[in-house]
Amino acid sequence: MALPNKLLDSMNLKETNNLDQDWKPLYLFNFYRLTVSTVFLGVFIADVAPSFLGQFDERLFVIVGWLYSGFALLCEVTIRRRWPPFNLQVFSQVLTDILAITLLMHASGGVNSGLGMLLVVAIAGGSLLTEGRTAFFFAAVASLYVLVEVTLAGMYEWYEQTSYTHAGMLGTAFFATAFLAFSLAQRVRASEILAKQRGEHLRYLAQLNAQIVQRIDSGIVVIDIMGRIRLFNEAARKLLGLLGLNEQPNGLALTSVAPELAESLAQWQTTSTTPLLFRPAQGEVEVIVTLIELNRSSSNNVLIVLEDATLMAGRVEQLKLASLGRLTASIAHEIRNPLGAISHAGQLLAESTGLSPIQTRLSQIVVNHTQRVNTIIENILQLSRRGPANTESFELYPWLQSFVEEYINQHNLTETEILIHTPATSVIICFDPVQLYQVVGNLCDNGLRYSQGTPLLELTIGESERPYLDVRDHGKGMNEEVKKQIFEPFFTTEIRGSGLGLYISREICAANQASLHLFANTNTGCCFRLHFSATIKGKLL
Repeated sequence: MALPNKLLDSMNLKETNNLDQDWKPLYLFNFYRLTVSTVFLGVFIADVAPSFLGQFDERLFVIVGWLYSGFALLCEVTIRRRWPPFNLQVFSQVLTDILAITLLMHASGGVNSGLGMLLVVAIAGGSLLTEGRTAFFFAAVASLYVLVEVTLAGMYEWYEQTSYTHAGMLGTAFFATAFLAFSLAQRVRASEILAKQRGEHLRYLAQLNAQIVQRIDSGIVVIDIMGRIRLFNEAARKLLGLLGLNEQPNGLALTSVAPELAESLAQWQTTSTTPLLFRPAQGEVEVIVTLIELNRSSSNNVLIVLEDATLMAGRVEQLKLASLGRLTASIAHEIRNPLGAISHAGQLLAESTGLSPIQTRLSQIVVNHTQRVNTIIENILQLSRRGPANTESFELYPWLQSFVEEYINQHNLTETEILIHTPATSVIICFDPVQLYQVVGNLCDNGLRYSQGTPLLELTIGESERPYLDVRDHGKGMNEEVKKQIFEPFFTTEIRGSGLGLYISREICAANQASLHLFANTNTGCCFRLHFSATIKGKLL
């Protein structure tokens, strides 16, 4: 997607800007250095300089001025090339500043010339650009240079007056400047670190919000006061049928991208009412529109939320089914007691003497139908009270052999009427054995009801991506109408059936992280496939 690439480019641009912020102060400091050296040299050569400049040694003043200006030009090149490293450049440049200014001060008559104050600027600049206690090192070097210069001037009587007091005050000013600059630099760096942390946090939140908006199932569109699109996520593109739109429509007018949505927006702005549903010209589903006004300073943006009407209807239907299931379970529970009384009365009536054959037949009908209703109620209560599956890991073939043996005995079948096909390797599954017995038994009952010929049923164990068990009968198959409804509750083609067998079986499979579906349906029979969860050495993945 284009969005993460844009975010990555933005983050790279931020990092480049941070590097520029580190080098820019050094560039400005060098510009100050170049200006001072050029002005001193220019006014001296033009003979318009104050009398104290170069009054002790004009030749030294000119030489140092030229070298200092050349050094500033060289620093201009090294700063633009970003080589040598930043800290090394700051350290070497400030030390050179101290040496050059001290020499210019000496050529102009020593500390009495007043040029020593330029050292304060150099120390302050170096202290702000470096980290740690380098600021005090610069102050110590400058104080040492000034002290040596004053001492030598006193020893060799270079000047008429040698002011040790002035030198001491300069040294004090150097250390005071270094301390203040060091404290200020610490606070500035702490503020920079905090600002960077908050900036990174904001960028992370922006990226997270962008990904959430793009991946959310609801369509999100934000429109500004001029009707232009400011935000448009992928879900909105799908719901409005704009998958052919190659670029993000940000900045485009809503009327040119989604005219039907623009009409809904205009109607809402004039009447404050929104159509509940509308179908986009290029969309495949009906869309529910919700509009929310976003107040942001002087502009009023509009948030448009788009929902798939079919999904909303499905959620409503699920809630209805859940409520209906609870109601059905409650009704079934209340019916059990009177149904038990009716069944008991029917059994007592059937055991009475002196009944005519018709009366005996009628009493038997009452007993049979009460048993059928009781079976339906048991299935409903079992479905509503079904707890979590007690999943176990076991080999499928031995379990299936045991099941088939018991099933044959219960239904008076022969061993040739139910066949088992299994691969050479063992197949391990994870399932609740008791619930698996119920599912496979229900599938076999359904197959046995319609199957013809020999064998009646074939049970096949296999493994592709996941282990599976096929239950195949040899009946006439089912038509398309029946095929669409076989897993719906209470649907049955048998007069005595409850219509809950396959529905409950599918629910049991879902509880065991398995699946049940109709794998094949032909005029020679049906095949139901039970897909188990994938396992490795008997452990559920």
